[in-house]
Amino acid sequence: MTPSELSEKLWESAERVVKYLLPKGHLESREWVVGSVNGEAGKSLKVNLAGKKVWSDFASGETGDLLDLWVLVRNCQLHDAMREAKELLGLKDDDHHFQAKKKTFSKPTRKGVKKASQCYEYLLTRGITKETADLFRVSDAVIWDPDGKQELPAIAYPYLRNNDLLQVKRIGIARPNGKKLIMAEADCEPCLFGWQALDAKVRSVVICEGEIDCMTYTQLGINSLSVPFGGGKGAKQQWIEYEYHNLDRFDEIWLSLDNDDVGREAAKEIARRLGEHRCRLVELPHKDINECLGAGMNEDQVFECLERAKFFDPDELCSAGDLLQETIEAFAHRDVGLFSSPWKSLNHNFKFRSGELTLVNGVNGHGKTELVGHIAIEAMNQGIRTCIASLELKPGKMLARLTRQTICTASPAHTEIVMTNEWFSDRLWVFKLTGTAKAGRLLEIFAYARRRYGIELFVIDNLAKCGLDEEDFTGQKNFIDTLCDFKNEHNCHVILVTHARKTNNEGAPTGKMDVKGTGALTDMPDNVMSVWRNIPRELAQRKADQHGYESLDKDQQAAIQLPSSMIRLLKQREGEGWIGDIGATFDSRSHQFLEGKNTPFNYLAGKLQSEVDLEWEANNVTRV
Repeated sequence: MTPSELSEKLWESAERVVKYLLPKGHLESREWVVGSVNGEAGKSLKVNLAGKKVWSDFASGETGDLLDLWVLVRNCQLHDAMREAKELLGLKDDDHHFQAKKKTFSKPTRKGVKKASQCYEYLLTRGITKETADLFRVSDAVIWDPDGKQELPAIAYPYLRNNDLLQVKRIGIARPNGKKLIMAEADCEPCLFGWQALDAKVRSVVICEGEIDCMTYTQLGINSLSVPFGGGKGAKQQWIEYEYHNLDRFDEIWLSLDNDDVGREAAKEIARRLGEHRCRLVELPHKDINECLGAGMNEDQVFECLERAKFFDPDELCSAGDLLQETIEAFAHRDVGLFSSPWKSLNHNFKFRSGELTLVNGVNGHGKTELVGHIAIEAMNQGIRTCIASLELKPGKMLARLTRQTICTASPAHTEIVMTNEWFSDRLWVFKLTGTAKAGRLLEIFAYARRRYGIELFVIDNLAKCGLDEEDFTGQKNFIDTLCDFKNEHNCHVILVTHARKTNNEGAPTGKMDVKGTGALTDMPDNVMSVWRNIPRELAQRKADQHGYESLDKDQQAAIQLPSSMIRLLKQREGEGWIGDIGATFDSRSHQFLEGKNTPFNYLAGKLQSEVDLEWEANNVTRV
């Protein structure tokens, strides 16, 4: 919710809001009257309740909307005012559909940080005045030079939010052998630099790359914050998930990162996750704003660059000439994929790719959920952030299954459950609503997760729980169409689990035509997979165990020759279009699907479970 949208909500409940903020005021001719933002008796401050949507303090000259009033009365930053206002109005952010991340961060030690002195001299060489340095509370520090094995002078940049110190970054003043020395304290909360110098009421900001650039913009009279870890994508922009709602306060965000490929890549990801509608890309005549200052640019010239900043235009329309590099990359990287499956023979011919939808089908009890869980864990192991909407299982039950698949243990110890949960913590997000979810709302939450947390793989288990009637073929087609739009717009991979049609015989592997529902379920996805459990083989094997192989008829003997499970790739739009089957064995201990003579893999330990078992046996530990 943007500040302007929340402001409208506040005006709809204006009388309730002013009574909450200024309880000592009183009503006069459709105006709430009070002495000042401090709430004392008087008539200088008046809030119009007749629809004009404005308040004014005639003594101080201050005016604005109810969010501005909230900031002044509560003496807080705008993002805190927005959070408190939402609580008063009973409004919830989209992330209430996710289990809260439970992560404890360390506080910086400030070791080696000293009173500001030498830093002023260095910053002055970069055009930064003492007044600006004091505004950002920078100070002297020391940093360790591992090559020279000595401490060298540095500048300490404090990362504060609401006066809470979250990080201290040290950057060396000298550059021995041309090397820039940087030190950030471990396990601190990722955050933006510059909150301490930001005006409490401002609703537009420049996000730049580097503490000195942030100080430069501020010195030029432009509100600014800096990313903590520089350009690039992925983990470099992890700060977004921790600052996401703090940035709700900004209607406009100018992205002024370094004028190079890495900076542009970072700007593109930041805009996608914070919302292209409010982001603009600043193009400066030099590498960064501090170089612009050093080159003699003044405030007016910098403001002209901001005015010329380009919006992140939609990608729907462009000339073929603009797509030459993408065409080249399509040939060079078409088989790289986003992540590979747990099965080597399948990986020779297939990859899970960005911007694709995979449908996984199967009969009840044949292992669809276990198969998709195995795929998701393998993706997480390859660094792919994953969000699972398991609409039939409660979150705890689902995580118990995934834990079993991760550590190959049916009855893990408490410490193993905790360690596996920690492994999941930065890899897996859970859509915690069970039962029938509305399809549209589900994708709204997925879009939020993609923006805030950078999720790249989304799993929906299953279509039958997405609020669509079994015979509503039009609704199913529209949902698949919307899923395709979602995976294209957000350049992510989506796996959708579906049920197979009921037949009189489970003895034959299910094919593409066996998906229950409209034909669009297989027409529109990029890939279609199925899993089949060879129940005839299981029955024949039991008979052979009891009465000998000779007791089997021809059909039973044929069933035993087939694998115990079959993973079928029934459709593949990209690559070379290969389709085919791989045989697999469902391991009852790990609930993993194993190919050939492979043994289960313990993802937490990062090695085969057989190796882990040997280590346990060496320590006289018996595992189940």
